[in-house]
Amino acid sequence: MPKISFQLKIILSIVFFTLFVSTLEKSLIHDNVITQFQKIKLSKNKLLIDTISPILSLNFSLGLEDANRDYLAQITKQNADLVFSKLTNKENIIVYSHTNTAAHKAEGEHKHYSQSIIDPITLESIGHIEVHFSSAELQELKHQNQMVTLKVMGIVFTLLLLFILFIRREFKDLQRLSEHVLSYDPARNNFSLTLSKSSDEVGIVQNAIVSMVCKLNTYTATLDEMNRSLEEKVFIRTKELEEANRKLLYLATIDPLTQIANRRHFEAHFQEMWALSLRKNLSISIIMCDIDFFKKINDTYGHQVGDAVLKGIAQIIKSSLQRSSDLVARYGGEEFVILLYDTDKDKALESCKKIQQNIRNTDGYVFQNIKTEPVTMSFGISTTIANKDFDQDDLIKNADIALYKAKNSGRDCIVSNESL
Repeated sequence: MPKISFQLKIILSIVFFTLFVSTLEKSLIHDNVITQFQKIKLSKNKLLIDTISPILSLNFSLGLEDANRDYLAQITKQNADLVFSKLTNKENIIVYSHTNTAAHKAEGEHKHYSQSIIDPITLESIGHIEVHFSSAELQELKHQNQMVTLKVMGIVFTLLLLFILFIRREFKDLQRLSEHVLSYDPARNNFSLTLSKSSDEVGIVQNAIVSMVCKLNTYTATLDEMNRSLEEKVFIRTKELEEANRKLLYLATIDPLTQIANRRHFEAHFQEMWALSLRKNLSISIIMCDIDFFKKINDTYGHQVGDAVLKGIAQIIKSSLQRSSDLVARYGGEEFVILLYDTDKDKALESCKKIQQNIRNTDGYVFQNIKTEPVTMSFGISTTIANKDFDQDDLIKNADIALYKAKNSGRDCIVSNESL
């Protein structure tokens, strides 16, 4: 086997090193950026679906199909990569459909998502959402990375050719340069040579290699910056969606007029407290209360004054309750419901008397210099020890019956209807 000259060994070493650097640049930088971009896009798309589903569910539950159409139209405008979306209700009737024909036919696969819309109360499917996301951004990123790689490869092989042409004339300097190149590790960025002051061929090649390494580092920094920018955008978008979701959750559980819990929130809380009372075999009380002669207030002073009375009564009841487990909610019109966990009939009666006295101590309610006369409330109490043989809905019915008796007894009084 013929002996390979030292110069040829150096040339072969540089060739293999160059291929190594180019391959490493592609595998460590190009592939990593593409992978991270795909993960971020998948996360963003999944987050978008998980975020809009509760909103669509809420609108379906409230019968607001127009709101769903407007909401999805806004989402489509804000997400350029959303090329197809279709929303159907539980009868499989299309509520909203959108197709970006040009983007949908573009080359490249699309990411499909399909999800049922679940009613938060009944847990039944009340609709279906299907969306397709374009891969155009991914294809563009791949193209840009390929162009960067080609440029790097072009620079590398150009410099390699220059190096081979001048190696024989400047063998000693070339050997020193080759040692530095062969020891170069892109991961550690340990290339220690600086620009040469010599104007000969080896000096030129040395400066070219130094420049090539600087460009490699620049491309790496640029790709890293692109990756960080994508992560920042996803983070900001996530925060915005979380804030929007928080506001929607608040609107779904609070009565907009009185700023206390609404009937839906009361029913959900009642389910939780009943289950807890059932496990611990504890008493639970429901108080139904109604403003006396409320229609007369509206007829005499107007509905805006009536709203002011409702707000004032709601805050009096809320401030009269001491425990975090106690809940007051607007049940409908001028009627309120109070849930008292681990509370027997006597304690429920005490709570009613306290609320009643606080209402009596209020000298009317004022709206735009219009002051009402003092108002009163009637209360109906229903109490039971939670057990499997008792229907929890009967607890509300019994409280409502007791309230009816209080109304028939002259109003401004408390009637207890204990359930066994």
